[in-house]
Amino acid sequence: MTKETLAKPFSAARVSLLIRNRAFEDAPAFAIGVGILAGLNLLSILIGGRAFMNESGGQSWTFVMSLAGIVLAASAFKGMHDGRSGTDWLLLPATSLEKYAAALISYLIIFPLVSMVAATGLSALLSLVELVAGGPGGRIWNPLRAAGLSGWADYATGALIFAVGSAAFRKRALIKTLGMMTAYVLVVSGLLFLAVLLVRKLQGLPIPDIAINNGDIKIGGDLAIGGQPALDMIMNVVRYALIPVFALVYGYFRVAEKEALDEVQ
Repeated sequence: MTKETLAKPFSAARVSLLIRNRAFEDAPAFAIGVGILAGLNLLSILIGGRAFMNESGGQSWTFVMSLAGIVLAASAFKGMHDGRSGTDWLLLPATSLEKYAAALISYLIIFPLVSMVAATGLSALLSLVELVAGGPGGRIWNPLRAAGLSGWADYATGALIFAVGSAAFRKRALIKTLGMMTAYVLVVSGLLFLAVLLVRKLQGLPIPDIAINNGDIKIGGDLAIGGQPALDMIMNVVRYALIPVFALVYGYFRVAEKEALDEVQ
C-alpha cells in the first residue's frame, strides 16, 4: 500500500484490499461447500440417475446460495469483537467506513455473483455426468431465469440485516439477529397497519372487520389506499425501504462506535 493511498480519507484501493483479504478467508469454506454439493448430487445420480438440485427449475441452487451468503454475512464482523482478532481488526490500515463498505460489498454483491457463476458451472457439469450415467441431462440452472432483481433485493436485505447483527452482537449473532428482525418487522408492520386504518377512517372509508380465530388473523372487507392493496404496500415499504436504510445506518455507527471504544482502551 502506497503512502498516497494511506493518506486518503477514503480509498477504493484500501476497500479492494479488504475485500481481497475477506475472499482469501472465505475461500476454504466456499470450496468445501461446493465439494459437499457436488458430492451429494453425484450420490443422487448414482442412486436415482438424476442430480436432485437440477430438479424443479433449480430452486435448490438459489436457496443454498442465499443461505450460504446469509451465514457468511452473519459472521462479517466477528473478528471485530474478540481478543487478538479484535486488535488485528483495529490495527488494519483502513477507516471504519472502509471496513464496513468492504464487508457489505463482499456479501451483498461479490458473493452472489461468484456463487452464481460457480452454481451454473457445477449445475452444467452435473447435467453432463447425469447424461453420461443414462439420465435425462440437459437441465442446467440459469441465474437469469431465477428470481432476478427482486430475488437479489430480498437476499441483499437479509444479508445486510445479518451483517449488521454481526456488528451489533458479540456472540450468537445469527440467532439474536433473527429474533430482533422478527420483532422489528412485527412492530413496524403493526404501526403501518394502524396508519392505514387511520387514513381510511379520515377518508370516510369503511374499516374492515378483523378477527382472530385459533391463531389465524382474518381481515374481512376491502383494505386499500388509492387502489393499491395496503398490505402489499406495507410489506414493500418495510422490506425495501425502512429495514435496509435503518440497518445500513445503524450498522455503520455500531462499527464506528466499537472502533472508537477500542482505541480509547
